[in-house]
Amino acid sequence: MSMTSESNLPAKVVFKILTHVLAYSVHQVVMSPDPDIDWFLNVHHTLSSVCVSFREIMHQISTEAFQYTPSTDATDVATHSLPEHVHRRLRNLRRLGKVVREPSVGSFTLESLDPTAPQLVQGYSLYIAIVYLRTQASRSTREIYKSTSVTIFGAVITLSKVLYSRIAPREVSVMLQAATEDEAELSNIGVLLVKKLTGLSDLLDSVERSEYSSGVLESESKPDPSKLKTDLEQLITTICALDIEFLSLLQRSSDNQGQPPPCCNPLWLAQLPDVQTTLSKLVDVSGQHPELVERDFRERLDKLFERWTSPPAETTSEEDSES
Repeated sequence: MSMTSESNLPAKVVFKILTHVLAYSVHQVVMSPDPDIDWFLNVHHTLSSVCVSFREIMHQISTEAFQYTPSTDATDVATHSLPEHVHRRLRNLRRLGKVVREPSVGSFTLESLDPTAPQLVQGYSLYIAIVYLRTQASRSTREIYKSTSVTIFGAVITLSKVLYSRIAPREVSVMLQAATEDEAELSNIGVLLVKKLTGLSDLLDSVERSEYSSGVLESESKPDPSKLKTDLEQLITTICALDIEFLSLLQRSSDNQGQPPPCCNPLWLAQLPDVQTTLSKLVDVSGQHPELVERDFRERLDKLFERWTSPPAETTSEEDSES
């Protein structure tokens, strides 16, 4: 690629453009399922080749973002040049990110976190750990999911309050920040749904045992139809609202970052612990006791049940040939 001598853009504008391109490239290196990511892996070299001013500004940005310290020893052949240093760090992130691009074949351990890595790399490593924990917890029991969500929230706080303040330039972390905020929102939605479904499951059990009265379980009481109807409809409303909020999050993430959150298809909520079982029980009870659920609520419930029990769209597995 031939290099022009100078850019006509102001240095501040060039700096802003290059930091955002670098931020997007790093995020794609970690998250993109497309195996053809050479442009993103070589982003430093490519942008530095545009013109002299781009090269100088990219040198400044990458030196800060990847905390590069050149060797002062002329005989030190082990120390990488800045382009090599950036490329090596990006390839490491690519390998680490495979656990969230292909969760069925990947695993993540604490040893994967490198405390000596640049803050940007540490930030993405922690983000990958958050996604991995969420994925594993969603396949477990209700209790494990709740406790893991507390751990995830703590990791999100660490990213938000500690690591972000150490990443420079701040602009290179914009994609990471947005992705972390999505994870926090996913966690909140998931925890609230599981909590509501736990209450719903208890309520449905009380219907089957005819032990519900005025919101209190009593061994010899009869159901209070009015209170029971109100409670069921409120729970259906909340569950449907959480589903809408979740789908909105997926769409917003796709619009802003080019893809939805990792390991998260439109049926993710339905795959959380006990969701399918409780929803099936609700459909059965509302069918057996139509007087407990108004037609409008029943239609909303049927639509949700149909969507949550439909098979997810098939996706092509990534075929990385990383060395």
